[in-house]
Amino acid sequence: MSKKLTILMIVPVALMALVISGFSYQNQDNKFTANPSDNLVIPDNVNEILDNKCFGCHNVDAKSDKAKEKLLLDQLTTLSKAKIVAKLDDIHEVVEKGEMPPEKFLEKFPDKALTDEEATILKNWAKSASDELMGE
Repeated sequence: MSKKLTILMIVPVALMALVISGFSYQNQDNKFTANPSDNLVIPDNVNEILDNKCFGCHNVDAKSDKAKEKLLLDQLTTLSKAKIVAKLDDIHEVVEKGEMPPEKFLEKFPDKALTDEEATILKNWAKSASDELMGE
């Protein structure tokens, strides 16, 4: 096999590996870490809240099918712009109403309760990110 042919075979495989690794949203510690997306920017302070308070239930490996059905944080940035906007609107609404995290869950895990500051940060981010995406 010639060198050129070998290189032509290796380059697409290497590029595919880079693409696949770019869509990995979970780090080794099973925490939420969003990769940059053309559709959605998640600031570090929001990422930290999502990681500490939300990701445990809202990821593909979580136990709760209901939570996974509502929102998968590890796939949020891969959605279409319209679906991201809908999810952001849902996040704003459930945090605004105090429905997340659910009371029954908080009975077992009170440390997962959102502080007033965290709730405000999430609501403001969800609203502004949604508005920004709608304006594009």
